[in-house]
Amino acid sequence: MTGSDPSLPAAERATWRTRLQPHHDFLLLLVIFVAFRLASVWFLRPGGYIRDYSDLIYYRARASWQDFGFLPYRDYWSEYPPLFAWFSVWVDRIARLFPVWEDDRFWYAVFFGAAMVAAETVTFVCLYSLAHRLYGGRGLRVAWLYAGLFLPVYLMSGWYDALPVMTILLALTIWLTVPSGWGMALGGLVAGIGGLLKLVPLAILAVTPLVTRRWRNAVIAVLVAVAVVAGVYAYVYVTGPTMTLASLRSLAERTGWSTLYALADGFLRLGKVVGDPFDPLSEVGQYEPQVPQRLIWLGWLALGAAALFWARRRQAPPQEDWRVVTFAGFTYTILLLAYPAWNPQYALYLLPFLVLVWPGARGIAYALWMSFFVLLEHPVYFNLVGPNYPPATQQILGVDFTHLLWVIVTLRTVVLAAIAVDLGWMLLRPAARRLAPVGVALATALVLLWFVPDFLRTYTAGRLATTPLRPAILYLNATPADLPVVSSSLAVGRELRPLLDTPSRLLMAGGRPDRIEPLPELVAQQKPFVYVRAQGDSEAVVDALDSAGACPQRMDVGPVQIWQCNGAQRRPLASFGGDNELVAAHLPAQLTDPLYATFFWRATAPMHVDYTVFVHVVDAAGHMIGQWDQVPGGGSAPTRSWTPGALIADDYRIDLELENAQRPIQVRVGLYDPATGERRPVQAVDLPILDNGVAVRSYP
Repeated sequence: MTGSDPSLPAAERATWRTRLQPHHDFLLLLVIFVAFRLASVWFLRPGGYIRDYSDLIYYRARASWQDFGFLPYRDYWSEYPPLFAWFSVWVDRIARLFPVWEDDRFWYAVFFGAAMVAAETVTFVCLYSLAHRLYGGRGLRVAWLYAGLFLPVYLMSGWYDALPVMTILLALTIWLTVPSGWGMALGGLVAGIGGLLKLVPLAILAVTPLVTRRWRNAVIAVLVAVAVVAGVYAYVYVTGPTMTLASLRSLAERTGWSTLYALADGFLRLGKVVGDPFDPLSEVGQYEPQVPQRLIWLGWLALGAAALFWARRRQAPPQEDWRVVTFAGFTYTILLLAYPAWNPQYALYLLPFLVLVWPGARGIAYALWMSFFVLLEHPVYFNLVGPNYPPATQQILGVDFTHLLWVIVTLRTVVLAAIAVDLGWMLLRPAARRLAPVGVALATALVLLWFVPDFLRTYTAGRLATTPLRPAILYLNATPADLPVVSSSLAVGRELRPLLDTPSRLLMAGGRPDRIEPLPELVAQQKPFVYVRAQGDSEAVVDALDSAGACPQRMDVGPVQIWQCNGAQRRPLASFGGDNELVAAHLPAQLTDPLYATFFWRATAPMHVDYTVFVHVVDAAGHMIGQWDQVPGGGSAPTRSWTPGALIADDYRIDLELENAQRPIQVRVGLYDPATGERRPVQAVDLPILDNGVAVRSYP
């Protein structure tokens, strides 16, 4: 037990103990809260497994330009307001004092994260203070509900929005605690500082007409906030007028992303502010917007003004604390619905109000559902599904992933709209029965469940498109489904199994020194199988296959070899000109538009001409409904470079005109000399030949 400070009078010591006693449980929670978040900064990698370091990469990259003497707003423009741009530079200056760790971002991440923990702590104390005003002793529930949310911890380590969120809650706490002119001015100062970190905190000024009955005090708060922002921008304008104006333009002219507005404009990629920061005339938008965003802003602003008018009419200011807090939450919900862009960290501006207004099942339901959609969109969708893949990779995905973004954004917007309606209805008719989040959650959950197969299919297609084993996997999928596939590499086996059309085909040999099972049984039974030979394979397994002589046919397929054992080698589909073969073709079971196809070629002798492959899709009436001609490998594998015996994977994406096409539809493949246009003579084994091309697939 810690003794009392003898330097204080006994009455004063008793007063402090008496004041702190009702908050004893909160103080314990506060210690755990701070310790947990500090530990997450030190011991959890920002972004986790899916996304490494998140936006810290960009913050630190900009700040590191100071090593060359470049500073924000003086030498280059910044899409962030001045205070955060300077803050990032200050953090980098501290980080540079320490010797570089193996990951050179470590010290920047540590000090950046520590600052976010400090901001989160202030937010947490303000949240408890507001909750105590609203609910008395039950206010502790709000604190532990917020402390248990995962999203603030995740975003704290990789984004800086904990800082502006802190200023929002702090300004609101000051205004409700000290509603005098000085208190309003102090809250305005905090809101202005927040506006210099991000413009979003300035929206908290909307509650000032509800806090004080004197318009003069509300005007003071607004004027102080505006003066702080204008004063700092005036200072940076003096130091760098050109880059300051360019920075302001980057705030005004950036285009949206990840919202219904951006999707309506056809923008389906990850959002960012583009342009050369050293060029003050650089374009900052990613597309030419068609949606009238100014009109949309005016519409939402009119709705917010109407809500403020009716809220003020319901009760003369100063209004009850719960009404002010509810209107603050409503304001930020409307702001998120109006803004043309969406980032995962934007949910941080709403989560404190959800648990503060509804410290129970309703608030937690909304908070968890918002957190789920944030994580589903980013990092899950934008990193696991595929829109950030290079264009060449997207060409071979074989699936349309863009409709999934429509699903996510629409459902997230529905949840935001439900929150706005719930908060607005609460302000207008507090005792009325309001929208139940359970219904919204169930409806959106059912829609998501419907699209789960699409998510899994798209994720799998993305993994197949990016793995180096893709040519080998597609070739194996073009072989009979009952042909065993053997591997002794655990890494190769883990990649192969989920991407094989029949995962049960894969058999793992070895597993411990000198073990070669199940090879002896396969060899003894003379059962055909293929062995995938990779670097790091079990030497015992390789030696056993070599000594048995069971695998004479071997093909290089990307980074691995395919050994065809016990007569597993298959006849080619066709032979062209006597020096190359079409070994296999991988096409979808059902005709799709566009048509994705992969053809596997093998040279049987050196080739001396660079031939072009043609793929024609022809209907029953002989009409060409799709075609594509290219040098194999999209130009990367000309036929003269083919090594005899090596397998070449050749990918195609063919747009089709299926309207009025007569069935059946054939896919025909062949080669020709681009210099003469002469097609190579073809000799097919089991497939029909038409005009020196082979019909590899017919769709009824």
